[in-house]
Parts: sequence; C-alpha cells; structure tokens
Amino acid sequence: MGTTERVKQFIDFKGVSKYKFCKELSFSNKFLDNSSNMGTDKASKILHHYPEINPEWLLTGEGSMLKDQTIDTKQKNMIPLYEDVGTIGGASIVANTDAVSETKLQIDAGGWFNGATAAIRHYGDSMNEYQSGCILAIKELHDKNEIIWGRNYVVETDEMRITKKIAEIDQDHINCYSTNNETYPDGALIHQPIKVCKKNIRRISKVLGAVNKEESTGQVTLL
Repeated sequence: MGTTERVKQFIDFKGVSKYKFCKELSFSNKFLDNSSNMGTDKASKILHHYPEINPEWLLTGEGSMLKDQTIDTKQKNMIPLYEDVGTIGGASIVANTDAVSETKLQIDAGGWFNGATAAIRHYGDSMNEYQSGCILAIKELHDKNEIIWGRNYVVETDEMRITKKIAEIDQDHINCYSTNNETYPDGALIHQPIKVCKKNIRRISKVLGAVNKEESTGQVTLL
C-alpha cells in the first residue's frame, strides 16, 4: 500500500470527503487519484494539518495509524466487583459476612460512582430503590464524621451486612430503616427498623448507586 492509499484509509476513518480533504490542504482534486508515494512536502503538510496521524505509519506503513491509538480516551474508573458478597434488605438480616480480599471481576464505571471502593450484590425487597439482585457501588468510610444521616449505607457487623437508610439515635446507637413501608394487616411494618450499637459496626459504606445486570463474567461495563 502506497502513501496515498494510506491517506485514503485515514480520511475514510475520519469521515472526510476527498474533495474536502484536498480543499483544506490546497491540493489538486486529482491528488488522491495517484496511487504512488507522495513527496515529503505534501506529507509534511498532511501531518501538520492532522497531528494525530502517526508519521511512521503514513510514510512507511509501520505501526498504528494514530499516535495514541492504544490510549483509551474513555475515563477509566475500575471498581472491584465481589460476586460472593451480598447485602440483605429483606425480612431476613442474615448475610455472608466473610471477609473477601481478592476478585478478578472489575466494573469500568467511567464517570459514574467516583470514589467507589467496591461493588457488591444486594438482595431483598425492603429498599424500594434497589431491585433484588442488583449491583451496588459503595464507598467505604474510614472517618465516621463523613456519615450523612438519612442516606443509604451498607452497615456491617459480625452478625449481618445490611443496606438501609440510617439515623443516629444517640451517642452509642443508630437505627437502620427500610424504605419499603409495607405493613401487615394489623398495621405493623413488615420491615422493622434495626437498632445497631455503634461499637459493633466493623465497616460502613456509603451507597453511591446501583445497576441491574442479570449475570457477570469477566469485566463488567456500566457505560
């Protein structure tokens, strides 16, 4: 493939017409009809007008068409996805709270959920915001002063891992509320508030958002 043929390949990639290309660079309209290699003066003009072209590729055919072709321009925001960890938001508050340190699954969240430290599954029906089986993007808080009361958090103790809206009761306790306010026939809430002693909380994470996905294998892309 000659240099001119590579120029044709590039303008096809750019979606530029041959007429517009020649007009912008003050070339003859018949310039691209010549399949032979062009002179260095025209090559220099093309490289100046389209700085993204890889000069080596244009002149020799070696390497990639674009200088930064290997660089993904989409923002990377990789979040580890722990498929074997879940939170419970139903009548049962028992969840697998085993510690998990490694996962091969990643979510590329792009511009979503900045600051997220993990993604885990949520099950149950006590939180209207989250469909059972959805993936929660969460941010672990190391400074408890960052807690915003009335927001949704994943609260972990040695006994449970739950997703609830939390409120401070007193210096030593918090209440974990469900947003599903369904009641039994006698008017009692099906999903009663759960009182948690602060000293028993081993980890607390803010819920940044949720996404529904039927199955996850390998990298999961949210965007």
